[in-house]
Amino acid sequence: MPEMRVVILNGAGPGDDDLSPVFAALSQTFQADGAQLETFALREIKLAHCLGCFDCWVKTPGMCVEADAGREIARAIVRSDVTVLFTPVTFGGYSPELKKMVDRFVQLASPFFQMDCGEVHHPPRYAHLPRLVMVGVQRHASPHEAHLFKILAGRNAINFHPPSYAAEVVVATDGAAALRSRFEALLIRSDTLPFGEAAASLMPPAEPAAGIETAGARRALLIVGSPKTNEPSTSNAIGGYLVDRLQARGWETESLTLRASLNRPEGEAGLLSQVDRASLILLVFPLYVDALPHLVTKALAVMAAHRRARGNAFPQRLAAIVNSGFPETRQNAVAMAICREFAAQSGITWAGGLALGGGGVIGGRPLTGPKRSGPMVRTVVAALDLTATALAAGLPVPAEAMRMMAKSPLPFAIWRRFYMWMGGKGFAKQAAANGVSKDQVLAQPYAA
Repeated sequence: MPEMRVVILNGAGPGDDDLSPVFAALSQTFQADGAQLETFALREIKLAHCLGCFDCWVKTPGMCVEADAGREIARAIVRSDVTVLFTPVTFGGYSPELKKMVDRFVQLASPFFQMDCGEVHHPPRYAHLPRLVMVGVQRHASPHEAHLFKILAGRNAINFHPPSYAAEVVVATDGAAALRSRFEALLIRSDTLPFGEAAASLMPPAEPAAGIETAGARRALLIVGSPKTNEPSTSNAIGGYLVDRLQARGWETESLTLRASLNRPEGEAGLLSQVDRASLILLVFPLYVDALPHLVTKALAVMAAHRRARGNAFPQRLAAIVNSGFPETRQNAVAMAICREFAAQSGITWAGGLALGGGGVIGGRPLTGPKRSGPMVRTVVAALDLTATALAAGLPVPAEAMRMMAKSPLPFAIWRRFYMWMGGKGFAKQAAANGVSKDQVLAQPYAA
């Protein structure tokens, strides 16, 4: 019987050396079971972050256009029997190091759409897929955060169609014997996929307002988290409209788009300088692999460390807007819950958020531009108007704005069918423009 091939993506960051005993216990458990291990220490590997260009679907099908170690890692994953994601639990999600590679898992899926248990997802690119195992490590036990991590792991499993998956959260101070026992059970356990309400129930409500903003604190910072820095994005259009409405109400505003420079000290310093000037932070981003894009994950980690170092000395509020490429609004719930957990851990008041399904339909053009009409644009604008009025008055995002943002432009069953047809046709058209046939779009470059 051949050895089981196990790939481990180690998402421990530069400050996570205290997690080494946990990683060692995990590795030893697999080795004791006779597995052949291949480990990628992601913090030591130079990887580009996903740009959301979809070229791995329409230009170089099944292969990221970035010719770096991400290709080697993708090949190893496809040819493994088990792929393990190891990470410190970060606001209920993955570390920035791990999320950078997970975002690039998109090359392992097809660009087209199918229904799975009442939700729209992408079909798998490969017939053979490894079992997925996710291991999160906490420094202090938090059942709520652990639950969020496990739901995220399950949502990833839904989108990548492994034959089975299991997720576990341990505490860094657990003893070696206890860790081995948990990991041995993990090897044979299969968890239930969290469809529907299991994920939707995570959507966090806004916190009650602590009071109206004073005139001296009316300063908002828009952080655009779309990796599409070379072209307009839905996040830019939505965020730009919202800050315009705040300006009309007498607020000072600043805007920044997250870029790779965030991974350097000067990039961190620039971000933190703008964050420190804001009483209201507006975080607008697309859903990437069921959670926040890598650079948004990185930005939140930097901001949280900064707040802790300063003793959370000044009051701030956070509102988030997330848009998904799937038509179901509930697919944004995990990402929104991660934003809420970040706020709680950072001593920031959670002002609520808006979740949008089918965000690509909005596109990158300003919402007030010419020929910007139709039911979807109108409801998004109305939701943002309500939100701006509330936030400007020191109030949380209104429930009515949340409902309006989630509203589909057609009866949902019709909208979903139309969206799947339109999305698939759009990707096929882009591929054809690159000289890529529909059969070539489904290429399997890493198949054994």
